[in-house]
Amino acid sequence: MKKISALIIGLFVGTAAFSHDLWVTATNEDVIKANMIYGHDFPKPEKIKEERKVLFEPIKVIGKDTTLTLSQKGELYSYVGKDKLKDGTYIIKATYKPTPWIETVDGKWEMNKTRKDTKKEVKHCGIYSMSAKSILNVGNADSDLITKPLGKGLEFTPLVKASQFKEGMPIKFKVTRDGKPLKIHEVYGSLESYSKDDMSMAFYGKTNLRGEVTFKALKSGLWYLKTSYDKDSGNKDCEHIGDKATISFYVN
Repeated sequence: MKKISALIIGLFVGTAAFSHDLWVTATNEDVIKANMIYGHDFPKPEKIKEERKVLFEPIKVIGKDTTLTLSQKGELYSYVGKDKLKDGTYIIKATYKPTPWIETVDGKWEMNKTRKDTKKEVKHCGIYSMSAKSILNVGNADSDLITKPLGKGLEFTPLVKASQFKEGMPIKFKVTRDGKPLKIHEVYGSLESYSKDDMSMAFYGKTNLRGEVTFKALKSGLWYLKTSYDKDSGNKDCEHIGDKATISFYVN
């Protein structure tokens, strides 16, 4: 337990500008509706500051034969479509665009700047991005759509259909970055109302040499998995690259 706790704490150290996570959830009511959850308390959406609106792409709905772009309406985290979705399996996707951040020596963070964009003394510069998936089944659909990676950025891909997301059943997920598997990579997970912050997790695992991790839900409900990826950019103007990815899904 001490080892796992140390790993969890280490995941969040030194990334203050990147301390939020990004999730997405959706419901198919009179029209398709989705919430972008940028914060800590899954699955409750938090207000997004107006100046950070530019960080996000509109939420997309990806189906077997269609891709829809939802429109932002009301609070900045809220998105809607024009119609109700037909029966089928869908991937809901939210994206935090790759964005440079600098931390100055006084501990302040500035968005959309690198070392060459300021005369201040810079402690750290990173280019950060986030992606979030959610699985939405409408009607009695059970497509293998969700088992195919989108192939761009850091992402989770289930290796089974949503009908196999059952309490106590092992579920395999693959973690990739630009379609390539991430080996021996840490994965964390939790479920709705388990904790009010991301310092306490209900699941921990590592991917194998194929980039696969086996998840088992000991309780039904709305779950998520998350991971992060960090590397040196090789660019002296902004030396760090940091990506995060989440996937949320219901377990019956």
